[in-house]
Amino acid sequence: MGWLSGVIGGGLGAMIAGPFGAIMGAAIGASMGSSQKMPQTRGGFNPSEQRQAIFFTAAFSMVGKLAKADGRVCPDEIAAIEKISKEALGLDQQTRAYAINVFSQAKDSAETFADYARQFGNLFAQDQQLCNFMMSFLFEVAMADGELHPQEENMLLEAKTAFRISEAVYQSLRSRYVGLHSSSVSLKKHYENLGVSSSATTAEIKKAYRQKATEFHPDKIEGKGLPPEFIKFANDQLAEINASYDAIMAAQKK
Repeated sequence: MGWLSGVIGGGLGAMIAGPFGAIMGAAIGASMGSSQKMPQTRGGFNPSEQRQAIFFTAAFSMVGKLAKADGRVCPDEIAAIEKISKEALGLDQQTRAYAINVFSQAKDSAETFADYARQFGNLFAQDQQLCNFMMSFLFEVAMADGELHPQEENMLLEAKTAFRISEAVYQSLRSRYVGLHSSSVSLKKHYENLGVSSSATTAEIKKAYRQKATEFHPDKIEGKGLPPEFIKFANDQLAEINASYDAIMAAQKK
């Protein structure tokens, strides 16, 4: 909650250039004008909170554009955003109110998804671990309805370019998420979750597993500027990676 208090009390939006600053200001203005209770304000903010606030605002700004990829935001997409806010992130009421305000302001803004992705890339591209984490979150949102629509994938490709993510990493993430929401996950999908082929050696599988586990380990990413609200998402991703590794190891023993 510290970063959100900093946004409000410290006037962070007015100090950030570009689309994210404008969205912060508009979202806080909408919050103040609503009947929902917001956190008590306080003066100032620290660099860590600033980084967290930008990451969080960037995430829901891009989500707003993703949800409107087909030209409109339907009730199912709004429900999906609410579900992700509550279940994937576990946001409390106050932070969820800010997230929804960011989402609402961004989806109707004149800026494009590419504008938001570009600013995020300019701020975070030097930390590919955070960029990969953001891309994972965007894939999770895009696949909330169980399908990756062409317009959504075009936006994800824009993010790939803006975040400076390699083609290999992008394809690994794509393979991991597309089809993941089916009722059963095949052994092939477990290999894709780790980013290795079914012909990979045990040593290669273990190396890939360690790399993936590091990407999503909360202790590793929290210090990089990830908002605390995203820790639950990281834990869920780590559990999924662990499950895939266990499934592959069990299959190899048969």
